[in-house]
Amino acid sequence: MKNGILLIGWLVSVFTCQLVFAQESNQNYKTRFMQAEQMAQSDTENGAQKAIDLWKAMLKDYPNDLAISNNLAATLMKQKKYAEAQHYLESALNADPKISVIMANLNGIYAYQAQLAYQSVFKPSEIKYPTGKWVALAGEAVKTPEKAQMDKVKKDMQRVLNRVENWRMAWSAKDVKAYLSFYTNTYYSDKFSSHKDWVKNRENSLKRPKYIKIKLSNIKIVPLANHTFQVSFKQSYHSNRFKDSVKKYLVWQETGNNWKIIQEKVVYG
Repeated sequence: MKNGILLIGWLVSVFTCQLVFAQESNQNYKTRFMQAEQMAQSDTENGAQKAIDLWKAMLKDYPNDLAISNNLAATLMKQKKYAEAQHYLESALNADPKISVIMANLNGIYAYQAQLAYQSVFKPSEIKYPTGKWVALAGEAVKTPEKAQMDKVKKDMQRVLNRVENWRMAWSAKDVKAYLSFYTNTYYSDKFSSHKDWVKNRENSLKRPKYIKIKLSNIKIVPLANHTFQVSFKQSYHSNRFKDSVKKYLVWQETGNNWKIIQEKVVYG
């Protein structure tokens, strides 16, 4: 999970690379490839397992074949064997870090893991299981996400990280108005019965200390859904009244032309 989140920022920067595989003229290779593909696309569990065995056998004969590695992983994902699929995708990734389809499949697993972590911290919601993308045998052009869309994801991630820093600065400066502006106008934690009560508490928390120092470290960001990111970090708080260090999760959602905090969770210990 940790490895997956650390890679997210780098993964999105290479999604748009073109995927090109060399043609394989060996008829035996083609026959085995198509047989495995046929098995993998069958609706039976037995067929999927046979496909996995065929892909693995082919991988021994063609250890550097990226199409085999990817399609083996896609078949494993079909059976929800995500950890094993991740192993084969990462092995293929080491051979060529610019294979966009492999990157997309691997990112699907990382996003799934992030959702599981999200479930353990926040309110339960429906898990979106990742699905594998296929690579064509004949080296056909593989459709990749639009570059403009990927660029937006990268920009949004940076905007959210900038918002996190500005949130920290407003809190440290005891700027109540600026600090509250980072939250939606309906936000309140489980300890309060309304947004109004939460606001009153936060106003007192910022006004009472003579000074507040906030430091953030080990910051990680991962997309949870469209227009939604989770940012986690270690937070060190120090004032003349109190001092502590906690793990914090903030879920940011795009609201209008800005990003707002919709959920906040503190984990002690």
